[in-house]
Amino acid sequence: MHPKLRRTTHVCSWLAAIACVGSAQSCGERSPDAASSGNAATSSMASVGPGPLEVLATSEALATVVDLHVTHEGRVWAMNSTAPYFVGFDAEGSEVEVWGAQGGGPEEFQAPAGFVGAARDGDAWAFDARRHGFVRIAGADSVWSEVALPRDRIPPGTVQGGMSLVSSIIRTARWGDHLVVPHSTGSLRSGLFDMVERILKAELLAFDPASGQTTLLLDLGAVLDDPFEEFEATEGGIPLWRRLWAVCGDHLRVYDRVRHQLRGFDASGAEVTPIDVPGQHSTTVTPEQFARAVFPLSQAEATGRVGGTLEPADSARLVAQMAQGLSGTPAQLAAYIPTYVDFRCSPSGEVWLQPVDLEAGGLEGRSDWLHLPTDGAPQTVELPPRFRAFRFFDDRVWGVVLDDFDVASVASIRLR
Repeated sequence: MHPKLRRTTHVCSWLAAIACVGSAQSCGERSPDAASSGNAATSSMASVGPGPLEVLATSEALATVVDLHVTHEGRVWAMNSTAPYFVGFDAEGSEVEVWGAQGGGPEEFQAPAGFVGAARDGDAWAFDARRHGFVRIAGADSVWSEVALPRDRIPPGTVQGGMSLVSSIIRTARWGDHLVVPHSTGSLRSGLFDMVERILKAELLAFDPASGQTTLLLDLGAVLDDPFEEFEATEGGIPLWRRLWAVCGDHLRVYDRVRHQLRGFDASGAEVTPIDVPGQHSTTVTPEQFARAVFPLSQAEATGRVGGTLEPADSARLVAQMAQGLSGTPAQLAAYIPTYVDFRCSPSGEVWLQPVDLEAGGLEGRSDWLHLPTDGAPQTVELPPRFRAFRFFDDRVWGVVLDDFDVASVASIRLR
């Protein structure tokens, strides 16, 4: 048994604080339309199956793939969690590049945090958090190209993820001639709850790489209904919601948790017609489901590092201890959980939302995505097990599939 497991029933450190929901008296009830667990999000949708899984390629250099980009020329770039950070394949599946050393040198990466989404040209770009800028991903034989963010308007450390406390991925996107960059001032110095609230209420800035100028697109804290108004945190408790936004065709859309809508905005910041998300929030989460949902954070507390793993028996014991230590009601527990854990759009603006999977644990997403076509009825699309989707196009979804030995392969699925 791991020596730290004995004290996990009521751990309230900054990392595992969310596991301590506290007493039912101190955590207010949520109304049924505001509480969320995600399991009812797509229960009434018509379900369709996509085409067969088509494996493009694999490589000994692939480790844990954290993002993927597909260029218009058909080249596919996979981003690794460790160096070498980038593995490239051509349209026929041949490995054409293994690139991206870790370090502080002039052509090395310090903290690559995801590809730029919605790119319209043939280049792949990635954001490096410690370089505080974007680097063109083209291979070792190409000229290094880097675009730095203006440090006066966007200080280092203020481009923050908003997807998970244990993920380093930061979502950015190209929109026309600009790059959309999330900006927030959340910091542990002001407390964990304040940091999370500031990250979820970030500004979305439009950065022009040509001129270096930055303008405000959206202040999420101002334009979205405030879910924190009805959220009553227990001692050390923080919500696990996600900041979900994407460029969808000509508009930028943001998921509004309170309205259960995808709010839309044009390039001037003016609001366009929102998209109502079908289905409804669930209102209950069991102690076991909640314990599984926050397990990665508590595992990090027990092992002393993010990504650390326990033996299966210790993992099961930790989940059981956490569940037994929770005293919040099912509705109170549901208030912490996001309905959706991912939101993507195709270039034409078709919407894809991934509901949370409470049975899988770790706030993983379910395999059945909610698809909102631009000219058809909503439906759920069941993607294959062990397939993680990263890029949606109108006719195909690209991602990574794991085999029985957890070896990753780049793969795609035809949607129509």
